[in-house]
Amino acid sequence: MIASRELSAHPGAVWADLRTEGAVVVTRDGLPMGIITPTSPATLLEDMQEIAFAKARHAVAGIRQSAAANGLDRMSMEKIDAEIRASRKERKARKL
Repeated sequence: MIASRELSAHPGAVWADLRTEGAVVVTRDGLPMGIITPTSPATLLEDMQEIAFAKARHAVAGIRQSAAANGLDRMSMEKIDAEIRASRKERKARKL
């Protein structure tokens, strides 16, 4: 972990930590705000895709958790289809 002020004052220390630690957590007021991970020109695209996939997995987990908390995970297919039809009808009406 490194404080954001320390990062701006001594960026070389972060690069050294990346080589040995593999990732560095940047904090602000003692709270984690970001993660710096090493990459290279050869792996940049793959690394960015992995981050996007991880964010998507977290989002889906949150949606599932919210659905379960609200009982929506027990909806029948008929009810789901009705919701989709209503949403499409509303969207179509807004376009007109």
